Amino acid sequence: MCSVWNLQISRMMKLYRINIDHFEDPLQKKELLSLVGPERRKKVIRYHMPDDRKRSLGAGIIIQKILNDNGFSENHLKYSENEKPFIDGLFFNVSHAGDYVVGVVSDCEVGCDIEKAVNAPLEVAEHYFNPGELEYIKSEKDKDKAFFTLWTLKESYMKMTGRGMSLLLDSFEIIPAETGFILGKSPEKRCFFKTLQFDDYIFSVSNETDFSINETDFKDIIISL
Repeated sequence: MCSVWNLQISRMMKLYRINIDHFEDPLQKKELLSLVGPERRKKVIRYHMPDDRKRSLGAGIIIQKILNDNGFSENHLKYSENEKPFIDGLFFNVSHAGDYVVGVVSDCEVGCDIEKAVNAPLEVAEHYFNPGELEYIKSEKDKDKAFFTLWTLKESYMKMTGRGMSLLLDSFEIIPAETGFILGKSPEKRCFFKTLQFDDYIFSVSNETDFSINETDFKDIIISL
């Protein structure tokens, strides 16, 4: 964990992205399974739906790339109580939605989330968001974007803390500010937020120390077999 969080700037923030739209079903094109280690292969095969197998494979490819770039292998991976993969001294997180799988690496605890910003389930905000968050969504013209911006920020924070869905959505608050979004009340650790949009997707990152990201920071992984 980074110390003196409010005095530090993250020295390392790397983004990875892979578009799985062109992927074939890994069960039909077995060569794709060779791109990941044996444990990830087991996870891919366990899924019943082809799209879920492709997303799991994409996540495995990104994790493999992160490990390789930092001198590790799948054997070094450990898992938290909430099944979050980690390696001592290396902080990373992966998320997927629709055609994209994304990953982030940091020098501090980090979480990320991506969602396609269409057909927002606004009833979720009505029941599980804080009043200020709900008011923000109602005040915005593009309510799909507003909802999924808050949703991805919340998800990324829940993942950063290691609590995942065991951290209730209304137990902490995301507050719009002039420079983006900040954390309001929370029973967990403090953090910094960033969010960006590409295609129809919203991508958000939570990190223990301040940082900056742009779409040009993504390292796109191209698979050709």
